[in-house]
Amino acid sequence: MIVKKDYCGFLCYSNEEYRIYKKRENEKKTMLCMIEIYCRNNHKKYHKFYNKTFGSKNICKECENIYNYASIRTDKCRFMETKTFCSACISQCYKKDMKERIKDIMHFSGKRMLFYHPIIALKHIIVMIKHNFNKNKKINFKGLI
Repeated sequence: MIVKKDYCGFLCYSNEEYRIYKKRENEKKTMLCMIEIYCRNNHKKYHKFYNKTFGSKNICKECENIYNYASIRTDKCRFMETKTFCSACISQCYKKDMKERIKDIMHFSGKRMLFYHPIIALKHIIVMIKHNFNKNKKINFKGLI
């Protein structure tokens, strides 16, 4: 049994639990990056008046609520060890209106991620390719471009 302590003090009792914890944190980090890109480009009036808002997240209150909702859903996900993305999950836990908002954010920010956060974007693309290959046993670039 391995006990690891992460930077935030989270104790893990096995490699599997630690892997799932890191997967959750990476998913939340990717979501925050996408929401920041979306907010920066679509809520410009907000950024004229307010430089920083809640903690270290440079996003408006509306986008903060979307991020908090997505973060709670990620923390409570039962299928984290097997799923790659929420769109590939067997159980859709997002409310319909929030799901549409997240889709809009991802559609807008997805292509811009390569410019703002290239390492995170490339990791995301690699996971997407692996998921498509394991699912179809062939490489499918649909959704990447």
